[in-house]
Amino acid sequence: MRDISALKVGCGKFFYGKGVIDQLVSEISRLGGRAFIIGGSHTLPLFLKHTKAALDASDLFYQTDIFQGECTSEKARKYADLAIKSSCTVFVAAGGGKCIDQVKCASVFSGLPIITVPTSIATCVATSMVAIMYNDLGQRAPAVNLKKEVDVCIADRDLIASAPERTLAAGILDSLAKYPESIHQKQVSTYRDCDLKEYIQVINAQGIYDFLINEYANIYMKNKDHKLFDNFILTNLLHTSIVSGFADGSGQLAIAHATYDFMRNHNTQNAAPYLHGEIVAVGLILQMYFNGMPEEHIRRIQSAMAEMHMPCNFSDLNFTATPKNLSLFLNTIYRECNISSNEEKLKLREALKKIL
Repeated sequence: MRDISALKVGCGKFFYGKGVIDQLVSEISRLGGRAFIIGGSHTLPLFLKHTKAALDASDLFYQTDIFQGECTSEKARKYADLAIKSSCTVFVAAGGGKCIDQVKCASVFSGLPIITVPTSIATCVATSMVAIMYNDLGQRAPAVNLKKEVDVCIADRDLIASAPERTLAAGILDSLAKYPESIHQKQVSTYRDCDLKEYIQVINAQGIYDFLINEYANIYMKNKDHKLFDNFILTNLLHTSIVSGFADGSGQLAIAHATYDFMRNHNTQNAAPYLHGEIVAVGLILQMYFNGMPEEHIRRIQSAMAEMHMPCNFSDLNFTATPKNLSLFLNTIYRECNISSNEEKLKLREALKKIL
């Protein structure tokens, strides 16, 4: 029988804006009324500050646990077993990327639905269709694909606005990377140039890119208005993951995110202090040079990174550019990004010189 896989994009419900955390009790109730709530050492107390009174006033059952360390399959199985033993009916993940991916993986292993409550917009993890996994050392491990969309995402403005500005910067650059990565080794001008699924990916990624590069300073530097911040929440947490959903299965591990994987796997301890989007941002510059994008576009991204106090090159990521390390990096990116021709290998080598 032919293998047919469903296209998984978006999430079951996406609440965003001021006060939407008030939807939590009714959503837990709708999903069985017995919640296993998991959050980080900082984010769980923050989450409970906004929700405990309502949870305690309801007739719901809930138990909590603090996520610490790396996001691993072993921890996910333990969470899944604990949830089933406690007759929980729904997971609630409150926190950042690794915490939410940890709970998403537990949701897959247990078969229980999940509510994500992101406390920053540093990545699109709250609605993405994959759980990015690591080993105990912080190196990448095989990802776990979700069997269905995230059931509910509650992206409360006040919770997210309390996150450090650094997470906002990281999220902006992570989402900006989607467009240059979407056109990796592609020439797409109209829907006739490619499969329509690819065109949907590219045109949406371009919309995200245009919005973020034109508005990042208004939200990061000026904190202009709540409507604009809500648009950033929508863009980073939902629209970006939809682009990733349409890229699923098309080999779209392109240079920016492959650079992230490399740093986690081969520069693990040195790169440990840096957020996902901070590493992706450096890879984004490499991607743009490889793509041959106009110099003024590249300089604009670099200027944005500098204004937001982000790492801007490999040296900033504590990467030592020895011949051995550079050779390992290049050969890894060749393999992961399907770069095989001598012409493209030369383009990557020349692009790499720009960010050392």
